[in-house]
Amino acid sequence: MKQPELTPSITRDLSIIKQRNALDPKRHYKKDKWEIPKFFQMGTVVEGNTEFYSARMSRRERGNTLVEEVLNDSDRKKYFKRKYTEIQDKKTSGGKNHYKKVKSMRKKY
Repeated sequence: MKQPELTPSITRDLSIIKQRNALDPKRHYKKDKWEIPKFFQMGTVVEGNTEFYSARMSRRERGNTLVEEVLNDSDRKKYFKRKYTEIQDKKTSGGKNHYKKVKSMRKKY
């Protein structure tokens, strides 16, 4: 096996694999230090003819890279958006802007 050339698309795919615990909230992985392997191969999954109706991905869900497939999934988009807004709400709560809102609410009464 040869050592592959690390192009930007391959490094993005490997970073998705490294951070796979953030992709699915119901799947848990060990917290071990995962590093890019020195030798690896990339390939495509070819589905069998028996999986035509059961586990088939539609053309819209398919992507050229792993990153495109993750971003095309609507359930994951909803999950990412929800988690992003939760994190932003937690980060922006408190501080000067929050205190200004509290003071303005007090002045109304």
